[in-house]
Amino acid sequence: MATTLTITTAACAAAPDGATSLDLIPHVHDVAFDADGALLVGAHTGAYRVDPTSEEVSLVGGVSFDAMGLTVQAGTLVASGHPAPDNQDDTFIAPNIGLVRHTDTGWEQVSLAGVTDFHMLAATPAAPDFLLGLPSDRPVLAASIDAGQTWTDIGSLTARDISIDAMNPWVVTATTPDGLMVSRDAGLTFANVADSPSLLVIAADPTVEEGIIGVATDGTIWAGSTMEGVVWNTVGKAIGEAAAISVSFDGAVAIADGGGVRVTTDAGNTWRTVIRTDDSR
Repeated sequence: MATTLTITTAACAAAPDGATSLDLIPHVHDVAFDADGALLVGAHTGAYRVDPTSEEVSLVGGVSFDAMGLTVQAGTLVASGHPAPDNQDDTFIAPNIGLVRHTDTGWEQVSLAGVTDFHMLAATPAAPDFLLGLPSDRPVLAASIDAGQTWTDIGSLTARDISIDAMNPWVVTATTPDGLMVSRDAGLTFANVADSPSLLVIAADPTVEEGIIGVATDGTIWAGSTMEGVVWNTVGKAIGEAAAISVSFDGAVAIADGGGVRVTTDAGNTWRTVIRTDDSR
């Protein structure tokens, strides 16, 4: 890890030499938890890791790029997006970097270099080689069953966000113009989730059977399930428009919204800001 960032509550505090002020991180696109409970954040200036104990923030791999979609696949951070304007790293091919992976030796190219930008990626520990993505250039759901090495467009889908259930990889959920949809055949076909709120961004909740937590278009944060007859409950309110949400295996929830990147560990009763962005000034 490179470029450790210091959390500050001062909106315009100066950053120490060699660090970047958290207040200068522009526009967060995605968030995800890894198996150790660390929070991973995809932003316009790179992928960041928030330590679960110290809450120190570091730029993953020390490389700046526009990290659009990211997820944790088989314990490894994978991401998509665009190279930085001054990019000198051959791993990040313009205009779209395809799928890249971060390992102990740094970032490496996986597939689709120069071709595809996934605005959303989804993975599940229940099927480590299974990945889903929403390409930015066409309304389809793309799937990989070999850890991202090869991809197939498995069907038309206009969606803002997708998730794969943490326990059952056949259960895929998507937020669409027609409401919350669920697939029980790994994304081949979808049907509406009855009596569910209209959600914008979602994440699989591993603490609940077929659990989903998501943010509605009015900013309300809802927790529920794609199981029949489940009652949805409100667990908070986003600040402005939410960009992404994620749930850890111990039930922590992270949201990227107008307040920056915030985390709750008590079902939304209290939130703490772990990354400040230009949106949260």
